[in-house]
Amino acid sequence: MSAVPAAVSPSAPAAEGFGQFVSTALDYWHTEQATAFARDVQINDTVYRRLDPKYYAWLRSRMALAKKAATAGQLDAAAFEDLRVRFNAVHQWAVEHFGEDQLLAAVRAFRTCAYNPPVAEDDRPRVPAPRTRRAPGAYISPELAAMVDAIADHALSLGWKRERLYGAGGNGAFDPQRGLVCFLKPGDRIGEVAAQSIEIILPPPSAVRHRFYNPDAEQPWIKGSSPKSVMVSEALWLQGDAA
Repeated sequence: MSAVPAAVSPSAPAAEGFGQFVSTALDYWHTEQATAFARDVQINDTVYRRLDPKYYAWLRSRMALAKKAATAGQLDAAAFEDLRVRFNAVHQWAVEHFGEDQLLAAVRAFRTCAYNPPVAEDDRPRVPAPRTRRAPGAYISPELAAMVDAIADHALSLGWKRERLYGAGGNGAFDPQRGLVCFLKPGDRIGEVAAQSIEIILPPPSAVRHRFYNPDAEQPWIKGSSPKSVMVSEALWLQGDAA
C-alpha cells in the first residue's frame, strides 16, 4: 500500500501509543504514535479504524458471514482465502496486544446492530438522484432490481435495511454497502425471506439454494457463542477450511 503514515514492523513489541489501523477490507498499517491519529483515518477512498476489541469482534462477525457465503458458493474460494489470510494477520496482532480473554469477552458481548463500522466519506460533488440503488459507476440490471423490488416490502417489515437489499458497494466482501442485489444473477429466483437471511435459488437444472445473510440480525452461530466454540471457529479459519 502507498501513503501509509508512520508505518513500522508488525512484529514490533507492544508499547504505549503503538497501534494497528485496519480497513473493512482487512488492509492494515501500524504506527508507534496511534494516539496522534483520529480513531478513523481515511487515505484516498479507504478508511482505516484503530483496532480495538469491539472492532475486532465486528471484523470477526464479517468473517463468519464470509465463511457462510463461501460455503454457499456466493463468495469465490480464492477471495475467501485472501480474506482468511488477512484476518489471521489481524487476529494474531490482536491476540498479542489485547489478549485472548479480552477478545473473547468482546465477541460474546458483541451485537452487530449496535456497531457502526468505518465508512469512507465521498468528497466528490453529489448529483441528487431519486431512489438510487447503486453506487456511481456500478450497473444493476432492471431484472435484478425487479427481483429485489418484489420482496423488498416484506424484507423491510422483518427488519432488513434498504441498503442491505439494494447496496452496490464495490470495495470487497466486507463493504457495508454491498447488498442482496450484488449476489443475484439473471435466472436466479428469491425463495424464503426471513429476518436472518434471504434464500437465493439458482436456475434449473441445479436449482441449488443459497442464503444471503443479514449482517444486522443476530445469527444462531454468533449469538451466545461460548469461548470453546469461538476458538474452534478461529482454528477452522487458521487451517483454511472454507467448508
